[in-house]
Amino acid sequence: MTVLKSILEALAVGDALGMPTEFMTQTDIDRVYPEINGLLDPGKSYTHFELPYGSVTDDTEQNLYLARAYTAAGEITVENSAEALSRWVVECDAVAKKYIGPSSMKALNAIKEGVSPMEAGRSGTTNGGIMRTPSLVLCAGRGDEDHLLHCIRMGCIPTHHTSQAISAAAAYGFALRAILDGREIPEILEAAERGARRAYESVDYVAAAPDCIARLKKIREDLEEDASDERIRHLLFHVYGNGLESIDAFTVAMTVFLAKGKDVFGALKLCASLGGDTDTVGALTGALCAAYAGGHNIPEDILRTVIENNHLDLEEVARNIETTFWQ
Repeated sequence: MTVLKSILEALAVGDALGMPTEFMTQTDIDRVYPEINGLLDPGKSYTHFELPYGSVTDDTEQNLYLARAYTAAGEITVENSAEALSRWVVECDAVAKKYIGPSSMKALNAIKEGVSPMEAGRSGTTNGGIMRTPSLVLCAGRGDEDHLLHCIRMGCIPTHHTSQAISAAAAYGFALRAILDGREIPEILEAAERGARRAYESVDYVAAAPDCIARLKKIREDLEEDASDERIRHLLFHVYGNGLESIDAFTVAMTVFLAKGKDVFGALKLCASLGGDTDTVGALTGALCAAYAGGHNIPEDILRTVIENNHLDLEEVARNIETTFWQ
């Protein structure tokens, strides 16, 4: 299933393309990076100026660590999710690189001190859960929606065991799975709504937060008359926000996916220009668009740079996922 490799490639490039602009405002992005047509100089970044050119961040690394752990075990559990994430923090020096999120750091430190992975993530509401959902969907394989929801929960619970985080992750995950199943936009949106509802009902730790599906519907209404890139940029950054919350990651990724469809590289460039958490939404949007396109249109030189500079084994990871979970 070559689409699995394309999804991982688009995820990694979306991450690397958005890395330099992460947590910049749109005003600063337009001044510092006036044209986004490829990988950007991280030396001009406000957050990741010490990272090498074309670097990926936690978005790619966590998905790959989890995918390797799941294919080795042949299943997704709370325990192997927590173990893989704990190894990732140490082996990738995530704290020093300044790209581990606050919920993940708090929960993984608690697990290190002996707290159960079932309890450590009770306060996790940020986007670390949805961030790693592409690997959870791919490693859920051909199972039904009950199995898919179970897998998403097992990957989120160690660090993001709240209704806000898991409902956004499931909304995204059910949408991605619908795309892989060959569904069209109305059914993809129905799947996202179903995933959000089922996940919310499955979690005991309810966070007081907006509904991710209601926000997505409102954004779509706001874009009915004008869905230009500039209008999308204005709404997603200045009105609704592209911060660390799970609801932001879901609605931004879905909005850009719905606007760009099979234009994977166009979607990634738009994500990098948004401001806020650009690398996370770039990775998530890249996975959606590549799944929908059944491939991607990322320029070969950009893809090669990201793979080589980060020593990524995406073909092997994709092959192992296919062999373990899709045959």
